[in-house]
Amino acid sequence: MTRRFLKLQLLVLLVLILTQCSEKNSNEYVEEGLQLLSQEQYSSASKSFLRAIEKDPKNAEGHYGLGGIYNYQKKYEDAERAFKSVLEIDPTHHNAWYSLGYTYELMGKKEEAEEYYKKYRRLKGQIDSLMSQEKH
Repeated sequence: MTRRFLKLQLLVLLVLILTQCSEKNSNEYVEEGLQLLSQEQYSSASKSFLRAIEKDPKNAEGHYGLGGIYNYQKKYEDAERAFKSVLEIDPTHHNAWYSLGYTYELMGKKEEAEEYYKKYRRLKGQIDSLMSQEKH
């Protein structure tokens, strides 16, 4: 009886260890989502980005990937929320500024689109300037 109990405990411990080893972190889910996107598997990619956000709600790239999929699916309000989440997490994420402008353009909101494109160009210019200074 004691042997059986010990075997059962060992089995439970092994299962717990294996599930911990196979569990991906937030960034790994983002990478998985990007791979699935490149294979045009949008539904699966969306699930990976959602898992990334579930693991780490502050994973800007998870929100960003999700926003891109929402735009592709013409779910513009969801895309808008996703890109705004990116900017709350990382206001220097210049691609999110551009993508939010693009989302507004798709929604027919030209003035808002231009506002975000302007912010994108300004931020991108600052980043490019810093990068060129580092090279010299």
